[in-house]
Order: sequence, then C-alpha cells, then structure tokens
Amino acid sequence: MGSANNNRVLVTGAAGMIGRQFCAALQGSSYGVVRAQVRDRTEAREKAGTAFDFALAEIENADFTMMLEQDHVNLTQGCKTVIHCAGLAHRPNAPYQEYEVVNVRATQAIAEAAKATGVHTLVFVSSSAVYGPGPFSAVPEDAPLKAESPYAVSKMTSENFLKNFQGIPRIIVLRPSLVVGEGDQGNLIKMIKEIKSQRYKHIGAGDTPKSVIYVKDVARAMLGCLKRVPEGFHVFNVANPDPVTVHDLAEEIAACLELEKKIPSVPAPLVKWGVKAAELFGKSPVSSEQVEKLTTETTCSVDKLAKATGFKPRTPLNKAIKAEIDWAKANNLLD
Repeated sequence: MGSANNNRVLVTGAAGMIGRQFCAALQGSSYGVVRAQVRDRTEAREKAGTAFDFALAEIENADFTMMLEQDHVNLTQGCKTVIHCAGLAHRPNAPYQEYEVVNVRATQAIAEAAKATGVHTLVFVSSSAVYGPGPFSAVPEDAPLKAESPYAVSKMTSENFLKNFQGIPRIIVLRPSLVVGEGDQGNLIKMIKEIKSQRYKHIGAGDTPKSVIYVKDVARAMLGCLKRVPEGFHVFNVANPDPVTVHDLAEEIAACLELEKKIPSVPAPLVKWGVKAAELFGKSPVSSEQVEKLTTETTCSVDKLAKATGFKPRTPLNKAIKAEIDWAKANNLLD
C-alpha cells in the first residue's frame, strides 16, 4: 500500500458528519495524506474546520451533480485509497431521482475513475437502512436486503453495483447503524430537541432495542479496515455490539441535558391512534413513520467486523450523546 508519503487518501464528503471525523482519524495516524473533497471550501471550513486540520489537507472543491468524467479522474488521480462518504441523506421528501443522481451515479462515476487511475482501495459508506425498516435483530451482513426508502434503495443499488465491479483490488462496504455525535442532522438530533422542549414521551415501556455508534468510533472502524482487511470485496456492519433501548437512549439524553422533570410514558396503542388521527387534520408534531421507527427493533451484528479488525468502540453512550449535545448547543441548534 505504500508509505504515508505516497499514500494519498481521497475522502469525499469531507465536511460531512462521518467524512470530517475520518479525515481527523487519518491525520492522527501514519496511514496517508488527506485529499478532502468538499462542495464549498469556505462553508466546509465553517462546518468542519475544528474537526481536522485544513492546512494539512489537500482541499478539492467539487460538486458531484455538476462533474464530468474527467473531473472524477482528476479528483482520484494520484490516490491509493478513496473513502466515499459523500451522499444525500436526511431528506425524507426528496424524490428518488435526487438520490439516484447524488448517491448512485456519483458512486458509479467515482468507482470508474478510481479504476482508471489505479486506486487500490475503495471504501463505500452505506447504511444499515439497506436491511429495510425492520424489525431485525442482530442482523448479519449476508441477510437479505429489503430497502424501502429512496435513501435506502440508493445505498442498496450502489452496493449491488460495487459488488459486481471489477478493476479495484479492494472494495469495502460499511453499513453504520444510527450514528451519534457531532454533525448529526438525522433522527437523533430531532429527538434531542423534543426532549429538551419536554414534548417527548416514552411510547409504552420504550424497550425497543436499537444499534447505535459514535461517529468517531465509525472513523476508527474505517481506519481499522484499511489497515487489516485483505484484498477483495467485503461488507461490514458498524455498530456498538451492545444495543440500547429507546427508553435508555431518551433518559441518557435527558440526563445530559440536565433535565429535572421525568419523561412521561404513554401507552403505545394510544400514541399510534393519536398520531394517525392528528395526521388526518395535518396537526401531528410527529409522523406515523417516526413512531414506527421508535417501536421497531433494528439491531446489527458486528461479529464480522470485530473478527476481521479487532474493532471495539471506545466511547460510552453518555459521552457520545454529550458530544452531540455540546456540538448542537455550540451551533445554536437546540434553541
């Protein structure tokens, strides 16, 4: 693979939640030099400038919706490794066509360019959403894929393309579960806001298990794969081996927010009926889909990743949640 001096690592989506932390992990290792793809250098510095050292990285402005074939080649030229984190997410109302352009076609273009420029390793950041909305328990990587949402279908389509792609010696697909930490724009930050405003209520016992993972532990898992996984095509779930219940997750958030009032509980059937009734009149603060997510088990097995790399998350849940809350406060996202 070469030394750090000539092992240039392209990280797409370097200003995103996972991308920025992988850039930081890479700069803290001796694996290689960061080439960071961002859509806007100034905006990226504002969003991710504290996560990794921009001065030590090669910053490349590039928008995958506007790039030609030669642009992809230029982006990957001279790189031994490509970490493809860029993609559209957390846009539930976006049509599949948008996900097709940003997630599927961009992945295919990056893979073709990587092949043309002699890239040795391509890591594609997928999602546990490819297993479908659930329920699933300790799901292994060889389980059937049942993607339903446009986002999940785009990830599954990209995975299937890479599985059959020839010309890159090592392709690694990572499927993170619910990612906690700085930069979150998904369901957890919404949950934190609801708990802070004291609108959130436990649904029944709240005993639905969920797989979660701190974003910096995802970055460590990625680095471990680069260092220890052999050539070939590989797929790994990335999660904390110990799932957490929705109840415990909510209570940990409340504790980190230093809330004194206890979170009340509402019977699950009553919540589901109330939300459906409110949706009919367009007055529901939450959707039936959100309630379904909170009451459906989605847990992943990480035995394969642990066996291949020795991966063990370092960050306790309370520290991960506190990191996200501190980041959200600093960015005025909880007001």
